[in-house]
Amino acid sequence: MLPSRVLHFSLLVCFGPRARPFRASWTFPQAAAMYNMATADEVKQVKNALRKELRLKLSTLDDEYILRSSASVATQLFELPEYQHCKGVACFVSMPKEFNTQPILERLFQDGKSVYLPRVESIKDRKMVMLKASSMEDIAMFPKSKWGIPEPPNDGPPRVEALDDASDLDFFVVPGLAFDKHKGRMGQGAGFYDTYLERALSRSKKKGEKLSLVGVTLDELLVESVPRDVHDVVLDSVLWPSKPKST
Repeated sequence: MLPSRVLHFSLLVCFGPRARPFRASWTFPQAAAMYNMATADEVKQVKNALRKELRLKLSTLDDEYILRSSASVATQLFELPEYQHCKGVACFVSMPKEFNTQPILERLFQDGKSVYLPRVESIKDRKMVMLKASSMEDIAMFPKSKWGIPEPPNDGPPRVEALDDASDLDFFVVPGLAFDKHKGRMGQGAGFYDTYLERALSRSKKKGEKLSLVGVTLDELLVESVPRDVHDVVLDSVLWPSKPKST
């Protein structure tokens, strides 16, 4: 959990003429009510302050610690009935100093799941696709994006996209920079996942199917209340290393 002093510093923002700062001691309903009062620009200001603090926190974490913590979360994920019954999983390939998805990706292929991974198509339009990967060896051959993240290549044989009719997508492992216990999520700020998740949920609704959205994170990235606006998708569940089984 992010320390209260850091959260307070990150979210100490006066909302225009109301001049009432966010306080880390507020309960979730109090914080949610405050975000509902705030304008989009004010929520953006809060998010940017929190992102700065969390990126600094991440930069201090040891890679082995991140891997151990991520493996603990992976174990929780594999125990979910939604995972055990799913067929197709959208996941992501980790950046340095980020939740490490290697244990999840390895298990997905071992369990015979279809695996879909992201490729950014347009930064301006916040457009990305999720393309099917065949193995860990396939992923190892992916070219790296401008952010240093391996992405499915543009060339080579066609790959099934997760929202195509031929896709079996029914489970989504969602990345983020911050999460809360109320299933809120805050991303890196580019908006790729917000846009894609809305499309994925719309597809599932039209097909009359359930798409499970599961956020995975580290203890250090769990906050009391994620700042939200109208475009933010609420997840089905969030997993973190120290999460009690009954939560």
